[in-house]
Amino acid sequence: MIRSRAELKEYLACERALYFREKGGSVFAARLMRSKMYRIWQYLWALRHAEYYKMRSGPFSRAAFVWYHRRKNMLGARLGFEIPENCVGKGLLIYHIAPIVINEDARIGEDCRITGNFCAGNTGPGTASPILGDRIMAGWGSCVIGDVYVADDVAIGAGCVVTRSVKQQGARVVGVPGQALPDHKPGGNAC
Repeated sequence: MIRSRAELKEYLACERALYFREKGGSVFAARLMRSKMYRIWQYLWALRHAEYYKMRSGPFSRAAFVWYHRRKNMLGARLGFEIPENCVGKGLLIYHIAPIVINEDARIGEDCRITGNFCAGNTGPGTASPILGDRIMAGWGSCVIGDVYVADDVAIGAGCVVTRSVKQQGARVVGVPGQALPDHKPGGNAC
């Protein structure tokens, strides 16, 4: 949750560095070229502002929240992203423009990497949603469904469906349903 202007700037600076670090990382050049990373960054920029204004009170903050929430939803409709406010920690890197759906009750930690076609959701109305730790890597087409916990530094393989908790830090999870393999070496911290 972003509670202060300083936290908002920290989140934006961290994620800007992730999306524009190659060859000088010019945001202007990426904007001019309408690059994939720039369009994803626009979505995250609107998401982070909506999170900030959602936590504030007053008529200006309510109006700003509505504006940023609407902008996030319009960009999300174009990109295929459905990520509610206050669900994902700092340092989110999305690699592809493809469907990403995160339930509003799900929680995803910091420095996570998501490829396309990812889902973190519950099994139906009134059921619990997943909690994912920090530095999670979610492969293409992976899903985390139900009342499950995924530990820090876990790599979820492409096409994997996680329906049971993964409490082994640094594990690799593969298959349907997901099975943990303990030999994964965790990556470094991005921000």
